[in-house]
Amino acid sequence: MLKVKICGITNLGDALFCSQEGADALGFIFSRLSPRCINTKTAGRISQQIGPFINKVGVFVNEKKDKVLKLAQAAGLDTLQFHGREEPSYCRTFKARFKVIKVLFPQDRPFKKTIRRYKGVDAFLFDVKYENKLEGKNSLSGSVLSEISSLIKEGCRVIISGGLNPGNLSRVGKIYPYAVDVASGVEKYAGKKDKTAVRAFIRKAKAIVK
Repeated sequence: MLKVKICGITNLGDALFCSQEGADALGFIFSRLSPRCINTKTAGRISQQIGPFINKVGVFVNEKKDKVLKLAQAAGLDTLQFHGREEPSYCRTFKARFKVIKVLFPQDRPFKKTIRRYKGVDAFLFDVKYENKLEGKNSLSGSVLSEISSLIKEGCRVIISGGLNPGNLSRVGKIYPYAVDVASGVEKYAGKKDKTAVRAFIRKAKAIVK
């Protein structure tokens, strides 16, 4: 059964609904570049009110280490997701206290070589760069998914993102990653989730089996 992360959570109502519908993780974005950016106080309040078995993931982009630690502690995070140019040594800094996810993009191919540099990271999330999304390239290509599939077969813990929604989930489900990650694909507008889309996405993801 695939694990599901609903990212871009900005309010308690959405967080509780996603949790009740079966989301395994909720993502809080702390980059001001994102329209789904959340402040630490709000994230902390949400973390205190959702169930203890829901993983709380903080998304950071090229942030200073001390600020990441401060925000993570205040927001009650379990996992840190690094979405920028963070080096392996930077990621390892947080391993003693948090799970760490490193985001990779098609530009980081060959993936196997890049992943070897990040030894010790708990999982790799594959996404499309923001500037490419602005150009309309929202999803990972077939060749990229093929390369990711090889990584999965070799035991790499993979999370797939990039333009996912209830209608195209089966495309990535075929290679059976560890988890799928969605934000805009289950929204009414940036920062507000669509309950029907959230429910459909989670149910379809949980129905995918090897």
